[in-house]
Amino acid sequence: MADERPGPGARLFRYDQRIATNATRATFSGWHDRVIAATMLLFALAAARSWLLDHAWRVAAWAALGFGVLIGLTAGRQITTRLAFHTYDGPLAADALCPATRNCYLIAWHAIGLTLLVITTVIARPTLLIASLPGYLIGALVAHGTAGVSLAGLVAGQAGCARTLRSWVQRPRVGIVAAATLLLFLAFTARYLRDDALMVVAGIEAAILALALTIVDVGSVRFQTIAGWGAWRIIGRQARGAMLFVGIAAPICVLAFGPALAALVATVSLGALLLMALRILAYRIHGKGFADFIVSILTGLLVLTAFAMPIVLPFVGIAILWQLQRRAAAKTWLLA
Repeated sequence: MADERPGPGARLFRYDQRIATNATRATFSGWHDRVIAATMLLFALAAARSWLLDHAWRVAAWAALGFGVLIGLTAGRQITTRLAFHTYDGPLAADALCPATRNCYLIAWHAIGLTLLVITTVIARPTLLIASLPGYLIGALVAHGTAGVSLAGLVAGQAGCARTLRSWVQRPRVGIVAAATLLLFLAFTARYLRDDALMVVAGIEAAILALALTIVDVGSVRFQTIAGWGAWRIIGRQARGAMLFVGIAAPICVLAFGPALAALVATVSLGALLLMALRILAYRIHGKGFADFIVSILTGLLVLTAFAMPIVLPFVGIAILWQLQRRAAAKTWLLA
């Protein structure tokens, strides 16, 4: 009987393939999970196709190029991270140290990434393959070319400072300070900018402050989860500063700068709060790496929906939150 075990060149790939398969099965264990995931996927593809077909080919080509670069960069970084894990901490370190085996691993995963990108592009707008495929290759080359550059390593000695900063920005009074900062900045900027320029600057400033106020510490979320805290209790506690920020800034912006700018500040702040809620729920279910990957996909789906079909955005957001909350609720008292 022939030996059906994978050869040395395929062991790394088979190992991670099984991990990915098992994680996917655990994430979509019920039939309703699979139905919701399939519905969201079909909706995202339909929205992408509608948006790309509604715009000129040049605009769509630039969008496809950017999407390809993003996918290639993400895939390259994930592959590099996994190879580093296998080299130093994995059970197949001997295989990971072999250049031929590493190349087989890299080619296999990039072949999957390219295949998925081709399928997506063909469904959305086939003529954009000429832009999306070079974009993927550019992103992958950048990812592997900068594999030795690790931002985490540059700030490893400042972990204590970063934790202190995260703890500080989650205090409610910091939201008041952020609101005052935004209002003073807008009062100064309004003397020199008008209309659209002021809106752009206000949106950028509000986004920076709102994202800073909604930083999520994965260690704190997981500790609170195993300590018995419910998901919405964690979200409510971490959202206090951002809620104070939008609660103070938006009404004053209505009086001082008009309802349009106030609506922009409120929308950006609510978007940051939604992103924070998605990350907290995902951290209760998965490890940080896979949770960030899931959140990035869901965020892309929400952004795509906002551009293509804004009227259904609230329903999509509620469906995503409900699905994550249903799975996260089962993790209370447990370490995911």
